[in-house]
Amino acid sequence: MSLVRADHSSGDIADGMPIYLGNPCGVIVKAADEPTVYHMGDTDIFSDMGLIAEIHAPKVAMVPIGDRFTMSPKSAALAVKRFFKLDTVIPRHYGSFPIIEPNADKFVAEMKGHATAVVVPEKGKPVSV
Repeated sequence: MSLVRADHSSGDIADGMPIYLGNPCGVIVKAADEPTVYHMGDTDIFSDMGLIAEIHAPKVAMVPIGDRFTMSPKSAALAVKRFFKLDTVIPRHYGSFPIIEPNADKFVAEMKGHATAVVVPEKGKPVSV
């Protein structure tokens, strides 16, 4: 397992004072005889995703698409198309509260015609890739 960069804030408030919670991260998971998985964490698109792809060659990625606090569906699709050669992409970080994307429809539309399979999980159900 490797921690990689994510572009996102990382703090909280306690007793009216800001608390720094450390660097935001994504996670690369490698297991023998299994595809490498990249959980991007909560992040916006950044050009070093190209280095992550080159170094780790993930085949499955979990991509935040909610907008506001992460990538939008459009920028998430751009990141997948520009930087990665994935077999499967799983959109995440949407539909949990009103000001973010309510569903994965826009991301699925942006990925239409691309070779990467998009798997949209049902809430609370496991996914096999």
